[in-house]
Amino acid sequence: MRTQGKKLGLVVWALIAVLALSACSQAGGKKNDALNNLDRDDSGSLKVAFFNEQAFYMQYGNAFQAMFPNVELSVVSTESVFNAEDPAAELERIVKEQQPDVLLLSEDEYASFAGKGLLYDLDAVVKQDQFDLDSFLPSVIDLLKARGGGKLYGLSPSFASKALYYNKDLFDKHGIPYPTDGMSWEEVMQLAARFPVKKDGDDSLNGLFQSSQTTDSFELIRTIGEAKGLLYADTDAKTLSIDTPEWKSIFQSVIDGYKSGSISMPSEDGGMGGGGGVSMRVGGRAAFSIGPGSMKFMSGQAAMAIDGPMLMTMMGLSGGPVGAVTKGQSAVGSKTNNSPFKAVNWDIVTMPVDSSQPDVTGSLSLDNVFAINASSENLSAAWEFLKYANGEQLAKTGSKSSPSLSARTAYKNEADGKNIDAFYTLGVNQQSLLQELPEGFAGSFAKLASEQIKKVVDGNQSVDEALGTIQSQGQGLLTQAIVDAEQG
Repeated sequence: MRTQGKKLGLVVWALIAVLALSACSQAGGKKNDALNNLDRDDSGSLKVAFFNEQAFYMQYGNAFQAMFPNVELSVVSTESVFNAEDPAAELERIVKEQQPDVLLLSEDEYASFAGKGLLYDLDAVVKQDQFDLDSFLPSVIDLLKARGGGKLYGLSPSFASKALYYNKDLFDKHGIPYPTDGMSWEEVMQLAARFPVKKDGDDSLNGLFQSSQTTDSFELIRTIGEAKGLLYADTDAKTLSIDTPEWKSIFQSVIDGYKSGSISMPSEDGGMGGGGGVSMRVGGRAAFSIGPGSMKFMSGQAAMAIDGPMLMTMMGLSGGPVGAVTKGQSAVGSKTNNSPFKAVNWDIVTMPVDSSQPDVTGSLSLDNVFAINASSENLSAAWEFLKYANGEQLAKTGSKSSPSLSARTAYKNEADGKNIDAFYTLGVNQQSLLQELPEGFAGSFAKLASEQIKKVVDGNQSVDEALGTIQSQGQGLLTQAIVDAEQG
């Protein structure tokens, strides 16, 4: 349509606009105006793509139905996506076959669908309806627009981010000053190195423990590099650039921490090697488990930890544990005798930054994005649902019951005096978003880098040797991934 438009006159464009609007079937009989609001008595239909029908009605559908009782709601289950060999292709198949009006998407799915022109542009309806985007965290709107190629195709009621947790009692015990907002990565690693490390045993201690979901030893190195504005791969130029003095300095600092034990080295199984653990699912999208090896901060065996808001929930701050507890382990915060957790005197500060980009972080992401199908014939009902799902009332309720971070800044999670602003202070590292990597490459590269890092930590090779291998073999992985993407 855009290519043909270059050849059309203004009169033809006006006719197309009229036809496009008239083709949209409006709930409540409000034809020829896709942007009209629904009244309570208006009738219509709305089909929502959601991971589970029961969960949808509990979280959104029942209340929305009460607001618009004459709108016929139906749910298209996307549960098959989670077990599909190609989740992206499976979701696209569902959308094309079932044609839901509203879609619940992950951040990557949102970016993919927006790039393919499958989502409805919200900019005009937001402006016409005077929907207040200023009440949202600016970073969330910035990220939505960045992932939408500069346009707003969806809204997210919540977001995920990370902060630096610290154990006040351990800092006090060893006479070490607390970390502060805006510290550099170098300063945090220096703090971690000041603690007396003990690698093994029930009284083991790390200065800095990585996120409970980190499963590769390259992630911290990549995070520090991106904070400095370094990108290790250029898909357009088809080149890898990791064997450089800048990257070597980061590799050396982190590997020194791994060797000494001042920084925990992630295990490939995410800490589940000891058996048992806590399993949980958030919003139907982030299913994961945390095992005994991942609980050092909660058990008082780490002075600092990089983690998200779920850790607050795990420690009982936001209403206790979420999800099921597997056999052999007690729930977080429970009073049973076999609980591995201590009453930790803790607080949080912002993620470490770099002086070159002191106001941004690469840790902010979107867990759930609501968008409208560009082919929807029920735009009014779809827009009303997006307003409700991202509205004030739901945000207010969620601030008291959900472990997610509310995108509406007026309804931040109740934090019992903790520095909850640490999750909200930093903006989006837009530069890191520019690194669009071919599918599957990031995972395979992280595996390669982690294997080489382990050899250095074990004393089997030098940092220079590791970087040389990562550079040469990583270039091969990138070249093959690009070829596969162009053929597929």
